[in-house]
Amino acid sequence: MYDPYILTDVGCRNVWAAGKKEGYAVNITINYYRGLPMSCVDEITLWVDGERAAPETMVLQHAGKEVPYLDILKDDFPTDFYWVYGEHLRVVIKKPGGIAQGVHKVRLQLGTRRSYTPTMVSVCEKDLIFA
Repeated sequence: MYDPYILTDVGCRNVWAAGKKEGYAVNITINYYRGLPMSCVDEITLWVDGERAAPETMVLQHAGKEVPYLDILKDDFPTDFYWVYGEHLRVVIKKPGGIAQGVHKVRLQLGTRRSYTPTMVSVCEKDLIFA
């Protein structure tokens, strides 16, 4: 139901620091009609042009906070980092040199855990334009 909407074309761009491309970013939305703590996200897997982004290179930015993706998968991750329906979660992939400007095929697989139901896995694939 939410699959076509979880991967957005908003904010697809390279990430710069000290005048160098450090990586690239995409924005995603939650695959549920309610918000959830980030501790209920079981999976964010991203492929760009068929190449899977390594989980250890992914950083999540939301509500003024930044955390390594792998931290949200830990049992002791705080439950007060909340992802509200309709808000973007920025996924930054640390990759020296970033990504070439233009159109890239992006595939996202998002798994979230909700009360009283099994993990819901959503998949979305789109051609996105990176600035």
